[in-house]
Amino acid sequence: MTSQVRGSGEFGEVVIEDWKGAGLLKPSAVKPVLATFEQPLVRKTLGRLCTADQQRLRESIESLFR
Repeated sequence: MTSQVRGSGEFGEVVIEDWKGAGLLKPSAVKPVLATFEQPLVRKTLGRLCTADQQRLRESIESLFR
């Protein structure tokens, strides 16, 4: 996730439309970099995506594997 949003987004990048509603401090986007973390490494929740942003993110992730 990044607050360095460049407009429409690069390939696979999903701009969070409702960033305030998600509890984020700045306009943000999810970049197409997949990683896994063990639960103890997760310090806190940054926010929660609204249903529409969740769906757009899900579709973007699925398109990376097609």
